[in-house]
Amino acid sequence: MSASREPQSARSIVRPSRLASIAAGSALVLTVGGLAAAVGQADVVTPRSTPALPSRAAQAARQAAGPTPVAPKVTEMPVASVAATKFPANVARTAPDQRGSELVAHVRARVHQASVVGVTWSRGTAPDGLVVQVRALRSGSWSDWKDVHVDPGEGPSADEETTVRDGTEPIWIGAAESVEVAAYSPDKTVPQQMRLQAIDPGTAPYDTAPPSQTTTATTTASKAGAFPAMPNIVTRSQWGADESLGDRCWAPRLGSAFKMVFVHHTVGSNTYSRSESAAVVRGIYAYHTESRGWCDIGYNFLVDRYGTVFEGRGGGIRQPVRGAHAGDYNTDTTGISLMGNFETGYPTAAMKSSLVRLIAWRMGTAYRNAYGGAIVEGSWFRRISGHRDAMSTACPGEHVYSWLPRLRERVADQLGSYQSKIEQEWVDRGGPKSSWGPVRIGEQHEHHGGHTTFDGGRMYRFDHETLAFRRGPVLTRFVRSGEIDGDLGYPVSETRTPRNGEAADFEHGSIYWSISSRSHILKSSAIMKRYRALGGATSDLAFPTSPVLTTTSGAKANFQHGTITFDKSSKRLTVTYE
Repeated sequence: MSASREPQSARSIVRPSRLASIAAGSALVLTVGGLAAAVGQADVVTPRSTPALPSRAAQAARQAAGPTPVAPKVTEMPVASVAATKFPANVARTAPDQRGSELVAHVRARVHQASVVGVTWSRGTAPDGLVVQVRALRSGSWSDWKDVHVDPGEGPSADEETTVRDGTEPIWIGAAESVEVAAYSPDKTVPQQMRLQAIDPGTAPYDTAPPSQTTTATTTASKAGAFPAMPNIVTRSQWGADESLGDRCWAPRLGSAFKMVFVHHTVGSNTYSRSESAAVVRGIYAYHTESRGWCDIGYNFLVDRYGTVFEGRGGGIRQPVRGAHAGDYNTDTTGISLMGNFETGYPTAAMKSSLVRLIAWRMGTAYRNAYGGAIVEGSWFRRISGHRDAMSTACPGEHVYSWLPRLRERVADQLGSYQSKIEQEWVDRGGPKSSWGPVRIGEQHEHHGGHTTFDGGRMYRFDHETLAFRRGPVLTRFVRSGEIDGDLGYPVSETRTPRNGEAADFEHGSIYWSISSRSHILKSSAIMKRYRALGGATSDLAFPTSPVLTTTSGAKANFQHGTITFDKSSKRLTVTYE
């Protein structure tokens, strides 16, 4: 892991300019951005808010234009420390007793439009056994107290993110009027700089658009035993990710391969509605970046109780993006979080089915199976593991963890014995232990062909032929030109080595490279056809030194030892040697 990174962006604190006068012995009530808190008389409240949401007119205009970023509003305030034996007289003692622990911090706050809350504190200052509880006021009635999950091992590796904050998981409280937080410590230690985080995730077009009307990353379903197509995935732009949040993530941003999956749960609400799912994701994203100080949301994917799959951490759905979900085991692994608390609740059938399809796609296109194991940072894990297999945590909850053996069976059944032509070619050439190495970006089918990226190069399947390209100048230029989405299309030959250079042919042109001429693309044309007929780079012209250039009389291409010109009026080609 890299020891250097871009500096964290500064997080400004907005301090109140004016406070109401307070009578002796009374509670301090401060309202900022629609949030009010009642705390002990000795407490100082320092709230902070991100920029306000755009106006309704602006939101309507953006919605009409398509998916747009949604700026969340994050407000934080201290969770006041209290004497373990003397609760502040001005606050009713409503928090339940915790056997073997004493109440050490408390706050009650009004939350207007903030539907996601969490509690954070300075890294490494929480005692073992810290318990944080939250309850919400809705329609004049308080809910029962609920434990908020505290996982000290969650997030980035400790040696790379030294300025982040520890905290609870964020929880969805929905349309609540107020929240109350109580923290208990077995040794009376109070975490330093303990703060309540209240997040308004805003509204995105996706929130009101039925899933059938929303264009997701793909709409292709796959049958068991066939090529594992990508399931429907709601992209970051669709769920309203504000890409200005967070900062540059540590290198390596990407892993070198996909090895395994860690299954998580968000430990949040199990009762959110379908229209609230994207807001839950935006709330988690804002909490991870703005409240915890991470560079991005921790998970690679999230799955809601309706079976909707959301793209998590940015960097590319197909890429081996390094997340922040399993401490030291984030590289070359994919973190998928089920949205809910599955220590107390049960995953829905729709959620399970979507998880099966998502993992089958991830595994199958990387030529992995559902069983066996992988070594990550020197430790062995099952190919499909729970978070608790890597760290001391209850995640992904007992009712998901106990289902993992069945999950592996269902993924294996979904994959069947199918093997693509590219996978067969890769296996024939030695598979992961060969110089081709493991799959870096899984197989993708598009434009009537397919392609897979390996650690040592790429393979393409087109017109009933599989062609392999090692890493090198021709492949680099092909990728830079847009690969199969560019003007050249699919390869129709492998790389050859004329005159100690490189050359390869494509549907709509060729790429040539030598040390002295560098790389050049000759697109399909009369000039390129004549050059090929002469022998290409093996001819007396040698390598191209320019692409086909448009001239007043037609076109021209320059070579190391001559030119080929085309006269558009006479339709005549002229080869000149130098």
